[in-house]
Amino acid sequence: MPSVFQLQALCAAVEKPSLRQAAEALCKTQPALTHALKQLESQLGLTLFNRDGYRLVLTGNGERIYQLALKTLESHAEIEQLAQHLARGDEDRVVLTVEASFELTPILRALESVQAEFSQTDIVIQQEYLTGAVERVQQGLANLAITPLAPALSPGTRLDTKPLSQGQMLNVAAPRLLARYPALSSVEQLRKEYQILVQDSGSGTLGLKLGVQTAQRHWYVNSFATKLSLIEQGMGWGRLPEWMLTEALATGRLRVLELADFPTRQRFDYHLVRRSAAVPGPVATRLWQRLGGSLL
Repeated sequence: MPSVFQLQALCAAVEKPSLRQAAEALCKTQPALTHALKQLESQLGLTLFNRDGYRLVLTGNGERIYQLALKTLESHAEIEQLAQHLARGDEDRVVLTVEASFELTPILRALESVQAEFSQTDIVIQQEYLTGAVERVQQGLANLAITPLAPALSPGTRLDTKPLSQGQMLNVAAPRLLARYPALSSVEQLRKEYQILVQDSGSGTLGLKLGVQTAQRHWYVNSFATKLSLIEQGMGWGRLPEWMLTEALATGRLRVLELADFPTRQRFDYHLVRRSAAVPGPVATRLWQRLGGSLL
């Protein structure tokens, strides 16, 4: 089988203007490079270069071998990178769970920088609702979580936390629904309308109906996208992240619900969370550092 150096010699001879420059690129002497090329042709039983002119020119067979050599050297480099990655103890996979009301855009640069530094590690971002994100960390199913921390809804596991940012949810409805209530001022008037709620992907609110008035008609959905679609169609009302509503409010597809007896806005303090007892690997540690400082 051809050696790695022989394949490197082939590629350098093709890509550099002269054998001298090809040899310099590989930190070898020109005779060593020439010998490697002749050995490669001998081992393969093929003539890879036409040597009639001033410069070496690939033959048809040489072109096919050259293309395969490029792929082989790329695979060889990947093996070396993976070996170094494993030798350092870097994780193969790191899971970040994010509560869906959190806007990802401000942390994308931090995620990108960690992925560039640890290119062999898969960084998995999972979206959860309400207590689902912090619960995945508690269960050991995620390394980190971004969540509007609610200690009362996530007892039992000691957590390390870092403040990230603030956000808010707004109660909204479509003009089509509001047209049915020209003098709307109280949430009581909406009792016969459906309040659209997102179902908790964790178990922290099991048996609870948060922010729902007694006897209120309601639907549960499993995503904010579905909730937004239903509310825009006038099929109900509900609370959505402010960053998700920018266009709908600007174009008039939705309006903020201003009610005297029901909070229009719900503000959250988002935190980065990990288990205190867990021993993080290098990649999870770097994510903790980068994300924790990206919004401060």
